[in-house]
This record gives sequence, C-alpha cells and structure tokens, in this order.
Amino acid sequence: MNNGGKLAGGNPARGRVENDFYATHPDSIRALLEVEKIIYPALEPACGEGHISKLIEDPSLVSTDLVYRGYGKGGIDFLSENYLENPDFKFETIITNPPFNLFQEFVEKALSIAKKKVIMFGKLQALEGQKRATFLQKTPLKTVYVFKARQQPL
Repeated sequence: MNNGGKLAGGNPARGRVENDFYATHPDSIRALLEVEKIIYPALEPACGEGHISKLIEDPSLVSTDLVYRGYGKGGIDFLSENYLENPDFKFETIITNPPFNLFQEFVEKALSIAKKKVIMFGKLQALEGQKRATFLQKTPLKTVYVFKARQQPL
C-alpha cells in the first residue's frame, strides 16, 4: 500500500491520515462477500487504491474517488456528484469504506441513489451518538456485521 494509507482503527492520538484514508483489509472484504451479494451495476465511490474493487473484479463495478490513488477514476466527489441526472450513473449497489468523518453523509447519499443495496464498511462508533441515532431510526438498516477480532494491518 502507498500514499500513506492506513488500516482503519488507527490511533487517534497520532492524528488522522490526510483525507481520512484508511484502507479496507482484504480479509474484511472477503468475509463480507461470503455473506452479501453485490447486485450490479455497482459503485465503489471511495475506492482509494482499489482494495474493495480489486476483490470484486466485476466489469459492472464503477470505482471512483475524490483523490486519485492509482485505481479507478479520481476527481469524483461522491457527495456533490449529481448521480440522478447522469444516465451513466445508475447503480443497484453502492459498496464502500467511506471516510469516517463523512460516514453519515456517505450513507445518506448512497441511500438516495442505490436502487437495491448500500454496503458500508465502518467502525462501530459510526452507529453511536444522538445525531446518528435519530438518522438510524429513519434509515433502513438491515444488517450489521461485527468482527470478533480487530482486523490485522495489511
């Protein structure tokens, strides 16, 4: 891995990585793909270095990111892109590991454009707090998968 990517769950005392980029561990992705089916076409809007997209390996998966890190199409801001008006961007599934500080915004946007399924990798803290509790009461959260052990660094 390059460009300063870190595994999610870094020590906050050491500060955050630029653009909140924490790569998804391949074991986490494989475990999820064993229990969740991706419905295509699909979007990975925070693809980073392609950790999720490379394991999915489907031509109907569009991989984008705000910052180009050597994979997918860079310069695409998921939160400001108007997917509903672009006929090239019609997705059944959205799967990503969004920046933690934008987790709720990513979920809200994904729910507004995905026709069938939204899959988000995130820390359990993403489900905590007053603001998120209110949001989750209105959100069709179906399943939360929790790993028994902390995922190991790449």
